[in-house]
Amino acid sequence: MTSCGYVRTPTIAGERIVFACEDDLWTVGTEGGIARRLTTTEGECTLPRLSPDGKLLAFVGRDEGNPELYVMPAEGGVPRLLTHLGSEVLHACGWSRDGRYVYFTTDAGSPFVKETLAFRIEASGGEPVDLGIGHAMTLDVAANGATLLGRNAIDPARWKRYRGGTAGHVWVDAHGTGEYARICRELDGNLVWPLWLGERVLFLSDHDGIGNLYSVLPDGSDLQRHTGERDYYARFPASDGKRVVYACGGELVLFDARDGSVRRVPVEMPSNAPETARRFVDAADLLETWRPSHDGTALALVSRGRAYTMPLWEEAVTEHGIALPPSLSKGQDDTEVQADGAGVRRRLLTFLHDDKRVAYVDDVGGYERIVVAPVDQSAPPRYVTGADTGIMHQLAASPAGERLAYANNRNELWLLEIGGEPQLLDRSVGERIDDLAFSPDGRWLAYTWSPKAHTTIVRLADCETRRIVDATSALREDRSPAWDPEGRYLYFISSRDFHPVYDALQFELSFPEAWRPYLLTLREAEPNPFVPKPAPLHKHRDDDDDDDENKPKVEVVVEAEGLPQRMLAFPVDEGAYDRIAAAKGRAIFSRFPVRGIRPNEREREESDGELQAYDFEEQRSAVLAFEIEDFTMGGDGRTLVYSSHGKLRALDATDDLPEEGEEEKPPQETGRRTGWLDLGRISVLVEPRAEWRQMLREAWRLQRENFWDPEMSGIDWNAVLPRYEALLERVRTRNELSDVIWEMQGELGTSHAYEFGGDKPLPPQYKRGFVGADLAWDESAKAYRVARILRGDAWNREADSPLAEPGVNVKEGDLIVAVGGRPLDARNGPGALLVNQAGKDVVLSVVRPSTSSGQGEGTPRRVLVRTLKDERMLRYRAWLEANRAQVHARTGGRVGYVHVPDMGPWGFAEFHRGYLTEFDRDGLIVDVRYNRGGHVSALLLEKLARKRVGYDVSRWTPPFPYPEESVAGPVVALTNQFAGSDGDIFSHCFKLYGLGPLVGMRTWGGVVGINPRHRLVDGTETTQPEFSFWFVDAGWGVENYGTDPTHEVDVAPQDTVRGVDPQLDTALRLMAEALAKAPSRPEFPARPNRRFPSS
Repeated sequence: MTSCGYVRTPTIAGERIVFACEDDLWTVGTEGGIARRLTTTEGECTLPRLSPDGKLLAFVGRDEGNPELYVMPAEGGVPRLLTHLGSEVLHACGWSRDGRYVYFTTDAGSPFVKETLAFRIEASGGEPVDLGIGHAMTLDVAANGATLLGRNAIDPARWKRYRGGTAGHVWVDAHGTGEYARICRELDGNLVWPLWLGERVLFLSDHDGIGNLYSVLPDGSDLQRHTGERDYYARFPASDGKRVVYACGGELVLFDARDGSVRRVPVEMPSNAPETARRFVDAADLLETWRPSHDGTALALVSRGRAYTMPLWEEAVTEHGIALPPSLSKGQDDTEVQADGAGVRRRLLTFLHDDKRVAYVDDVGGYERIVVAPVDQSAPPRYVTGADTGIMHQLAASPAGERLAYANNRNELWLLEIGGEPQLLDRSVGERIDDLAFSPDGRWLAYTWSPKAHTTIVRLADCETRRIVDATSALREDRSPAWDPEGRYLYFISSRDFHPVYDALQFELSFPEAWRPYLLTLREAEPNPFVPKPAPLHKHRDDDDDDDENKPKVEVVVEAEGLPQRMLAFPVDEGAYDRIAAAKGRAIFSRFPVRGIRPNEREREESDGELQAYDFEEQRSAVLAFEIEDFTMGGDGRTLVYSSHGKLRALDATDDLPEEGEEEKPPQETGRRTGWLDLGRISVLVEPRAEWRQMLREAWRLQRENFWDPEMSGIDWNAVLPRYEALLERVRTRNELSDVIWEMQGELGTSHAYEFGGDKPLPPQYKRGFVGADLAWDESAKAYRVARILRGDAWNREADSPLAEPGVNVKEGDLIVAVGGRPLDARNGPGALLVNQAGKDVVLSVVRPSTSSGQGEGTPRRVLVRTLKDERMLRYRAWLEANRAQVHARTGGRVGYVHVPDMGPWGFAEFHRGYLTEFDRDGLIVDVRYNRGGHVSALLLEKLARKRVGYDVSRWTPPFPYPEESVAGPVVALTNQFAGSDGDIFSHCFKLYGLGPLVGMRTWGGVVGINPRHRLVDGTETTQPEFSFWFVDAGWGVENYGTDPTHEVDVAPQDTVRGVDPQLDTALRLMAEALAKAPSRPEFPARPNRRFPSS
């Protein structure tokens, strides 16, 4: 292992360089050598910034969870926490030239994560001061106050050759007067990290194709290039005014402006690299798949890429894949596979029909292949497929013979007779083939097949003749086929019940519970199983099970003619059913609740489903288990294993159904009596370095297989992997691996190539509480004055200021002198005392100031409040309502205002919350600035495109427009560079549909969509750009460009200082012009005269 680590985010002052490596900070001289570690913190340290005299060091640390600003002696020592913001984003930018202040940018206090604001704070401590200049990612302030602002972007390496709306801009206040000008507009690149380099402005840009350092004069003239990086982007430059350091390919590089030299700084970071040490983890933490054996006595499961078989409750666990198959295909590289099987990912483990062998998928050599191995490891495993199988997502074993089936990302279905060559059985037209299920006799294979997008049917394939039968007709979606163990029926889940529900808030109907279990009778003569049959008074279920071994084997006969018409619905309510399986005499299915999606929540919570069974003999359904997430059924038709809250439980699916109201939750201890499996029996070994190499390769392979363009947009993708794999010898932490994956995927030059999550060390999470107010230190009163109480939804305790709660009686202007009994002062503010108090009850000491003096008088009053865990929603609501109030005030109430924060469930809700109260005004402004994207833009555009053609007029109520909820007049839309993805699409289509002017800035430019479904072995989620958007006017042109507004209006820093919004101002001006030309509302002339004609 090399002693050269992975260098990131360096800084320089004089002869000292400090940089981030191994999630800590290190220092070394400008000539290089052996670096010395400065920090050993629990959280990641990044973005160090040396003071001008080189004596102090500011940096961003995560020791308490959120990123905060710290300062420490540059020689080493105990870091001191400067901020207590509880924000999501914080960038340390640099120091004032006198060393008094540290400058940083953060989303704290902003309604939007993307809108980071510029602050300064005294290095000795105190409260941060908002510089009031609006959005900034970085800033550098010269001694005379001349200021450089970097906007929009900070690291072009993560999306290389990006040219969209959030490409970095450089703004210059050359004389410190507060008047900024944007420079270098003509450069078609991503310009970031502007820094003063003497009298010149240095910045990083990729306008020549790769990230390098350039400089210009303050007016943007005299462009000079200073570096010549070719293999990797230059990243995160920092300067002391004479020299610049930056990271590139994990190396430290120094550019000396005095002589123009550029050199690598050789540096070694000797370390035991504790994150690379092997460790053992719980199997339950990253459980991937589990399947019972055919006889129901054992379980095959995969956890963190390792494959195991285990008897349900007794005996030892066996790990599979430690020994590799003895022969590898020519040219395949297994040099990185360790003796203990580390460095290989195994997936989709399943028992073969005899329960003596298993099959699974591994990725040795960079390709997926199927392996067959004996359970008792009496013989070596062997490959049964070649190396070009795509990305397999389903693997099924026949219960009655040497046959496997698998489906891949290429929409293909393959059949394999073990020992023979795979045969292509089917290829789906619309979406991938899924839900493979062999019949009990192994002859038939059921699966879901897609004739077009968003439509699936169940197909049956005769494995002997290769004949394909459409078992269901294409209506909407059919899924999860399951064979009756006795070969009479085929069960499946389908959305065939079109029973609409009226929306409670708008004129709309939808189908929230369209799913139900169904069955097909495989033979025409098979009777309807839902018709009760005569039965004796006493039932002896066990009598039927005594002679199972002596019963003749099931032979499944499928009479294909008329099969889709032999469909019967289970007599259960419609609902959100997910999966169905077959047991003896009954069907088992999972059902989940239908509920509203709150902001930042998922559609379905983990483990909130029910496991239900329908018994044909009893002709009723019952709940078998609560709080389930998923389940699988063994081949014996009895053994069922379900997951719940990260645990597995086995049960006999043929046990007597509980009576309604008698369902009980099982005790939680593990064992045969309760059914819970002890996953602690499995010891999952993690070898980080081997695992990281496999993860990088898999991330690369997923892009190769799923990227929307088979030509990879002209990128030599095969050449990319070795270039970034070479960096792994430097990588020592999981965070550093993420950085490598991000930069590698950035080579695609395409949006939505993400990596997030994973098994990273988690520091303590001391979440700050918020009181939903702006507090400012009042020097004369020696207390914190309540400058503004943020108001949100009074009916929602989590979305309104705790200070506004009835009975609290705190008003704007009141003084807070203590938190939790601890007094406050100028350097010990409320934020510091609210750390680790999120969502907790806190006592504030409050004084009501005298009306005459404005100072606090009398004994402080104790006020009990419950803090907020986050105030972003509150600040968003305050921002939105301020905009709406301004629009109403400046138009005399004639114009409405709606903001859409994203194109997901939250944005859908916010649109309708505003639209349903605003649409009937004479005009409407729709604001999609800062829109984070999603998928509902078409639904919003559909509503905005409604044209009024008439009214319903009655005697006692106002006229109702037709169509209902259609806009009354002109519409103007606002957008900006932070409107992206589906926000791009909305903005572009708003123009295409001719709905009105589009005001603001060019949008983000990311319209290649994703389907996040691939997790790496440690839980990391990666995304592949799979669905590229093409427009009738722009073709592919919106990707990596954005859409231009019809009226471009930027917001300069001085606009924010003056408290103006030129974009909204322009929208109001255009609206006034449109209203002046718009037809007036109808006055409804005299009513018709229906009198009987006079004679």
